[in-house]
Amino acid sequence: MPNLFSRAATLAVTALAVPAALIAQARPTTVRPSTPSATAAAEARTWVNELQRISARLQAAHNRAMQDVQLRTAYESMSRDVKAAMQRHDPGLDPLATRVRAIQVEGADAQQRGDRTKLRQLNAELSQIQARFMAAQQAVMRQPAIAQRARTLEELLHTRMLQVEPETDRLMERGKELQARLARTARPAPPAAAPPAAAPRNAAPAPRATAPRP
Repeated sequence: MPNLFSRAATLAVTALAVPAALIAQARPTTVRPSTPSATAAAEARTWVNELQRISARLQAAHNRAMQDVQLRTAYESMSRDVKAAMQRHDPGLDPLATRVRAIQVEGADAQQRGDRTKLRQLNAELSQIQARFMAAQQAVMRQPAIAQRARTLEELLHTRMLQVEPETDRLMERGKELQARLARTARPAPPAAAPPAAAPRNAAPAPRATAPRP
């Protein structure tokens, strides 16, 4: 992570500039149903495959839209400004960025030695550094001027994506629907109520809670 500032700034801009559904669908993961069955597993795989196709189309539309000179220039300008604002918000990020480069070197050495304890320590330290960068990023993106620029950039990106992919809105809505279905599929089912210890054999079973159908 040689340039953590640029990476964090770019992520900050992307998080608001790119439609939320595109971000959510960028890396769809396979979801295994909590109560496996051949039908449920096949259905989940079908949804994931469709979600991957949607993601690929939206990513292609995004890439083509970013070829627009006006959009690309605005995006790069905002990324630079977010990076500078993060440095002003937290001047301590500079030495942390240097520390990240050192962690990479130490991590490679520890991995070569098979030193898992050292790797865990370095990962924990890196997580703390990344959390600090994220906190600065989020604080900057809440600034009114930056937030307004992000909204303008989002609108411009949306317009350009519609120009190159007229199905953009429909694809995003379908993607959100599939994400919701997969989330419900992965949600653990509530445990069934245990029958009373001395219940008669002909007693009616306790009702089981069921999730609403999509």
